Amino acid sequence: MRWRLEIYKGSNAMCDICDGMSIEEADARTDQCIRDYGRQVLFVEPDRFSQPYAYTIGLTLVGHPELLVRGLDYQDSLQMLNGLSGAVLEHNEVYVHGQTCRWDANTILYFSKISSRISHEAPWAYSRYRESMGLLEVLFLGRDLPYSCLSRRIN
Repeated sequence: MRWRLEIYKGSNAMCDICDGMSIEEADARTDQCIRDYGRQVLFVEPDRFSQPYAYTIGLTLVGHPELLVRGLDYQDSLQMLNGLSGAVLEHNEVYVHGQTCRWDANTILYFSKISSRISHEAPWAYSRYRESMGLLEVLFLGRDLPYSCLSRRIN
């Protein structure tokens, strides 16, 4: 499994650890990114057994759960997580379990709390924040969840 550590508005770097950087150096890079931008987005490339996914690191520091999205390519993952985390950091948006929001004219997002195996789902973030970290998965209504799930919740 290869990770891409991505700086918000930053470079298209491959996984620094995979390319020979020490864990301490990669951790320092994450610290710098969080100081500069409030978060870092980590993209996990797919392998034979899993789809790609990405998650944020840094939102825990402002009391918000980290965000995770699956099944998008590198650019779309970055765009989505930078957009959502930017709303948290710059506009005090708060996302919670069961909340929906419109991403574009045709896309409704649903936020779902991940409560087990957080250390497996977002290991780099978990290594920093441990039990103080929350994790919300960004799901797509119509792709990940049927629209009927939402109508059942409203009624």
